[in-house]
Amino acid sequence: MKKIVFLILIFGFNVFIAFGQKKNIYVNEDLEVISKKVFRKDKSTLNYINIKFDADSVFVNVNVKRVTKGKISISLLDSIKLNLSSDSDYFIEKDFIVINYYPGKDDCNSSGNKDYVKNLYEYYKNEIKKNKHIKQFFVYKSIEGTESYGKLSWIKDQNSLIEKTFFPLHYPCGSFVLIDFAGNYYTYKGEYYINDIFKLLKDENIFINND
Repeated sequence: MKKIVFLILIFGFNVFIAFGQKKNIYVNEDLEVISKKVFRKDKSTLNYINIKFDADSVFVNVNVKRVTKGKISISLLDSIKLNLSSDSDYFIEKDFIVINYYPGKDDCNSSGNKDYVKNLYEYYKNEIKKNKHIKQFFVYKSIEGTESYGKLSWIKDQNSLIEKTFFPLHYPCGSFVLIDFAGNYYTYKGEYYINDIFKLLKDENIFINND
């Protein structure tokens, strides 16, 4: 959010003062200014999520690609593994890591059938546990609202490491990231179908970038 505010100050200070009213600016996930036309074009696809922030003097509309693939360094991977292990019962070696990330309570994750969600996540948790080479974690930024997902072992995002690395903005409902033992990762930002995670775990080409 600090980056967005900084961008606003540089890009639009004189303009906003001159007009004396709130304006909309459009940026991509790298906080580069894009046109409204490009923003609306991407908004019509299922591959992007569009987020709107009220930043005092302006509305910031951010265009974000839902799926991101890449690779983190081994040192960063080790830091993530250490943080996750220290607050859980798992010791992570050459395991596949699944992280369900909860950014805090919002309109998206506050609605819906709570009993259905609880049963679904309980089933999901138990199914993942059947594979000894997969370590699964429920990580939160703000704990309020996590009770809606049932009896899960939530752990805090220490030093905001997961947030800074994979989810720098607040994506509605929540997000997930899959990481292999070499640091390759697959992130999905925003509301998702939990069953999709099972499909991805069976996909041998999950980390291949098809763009």
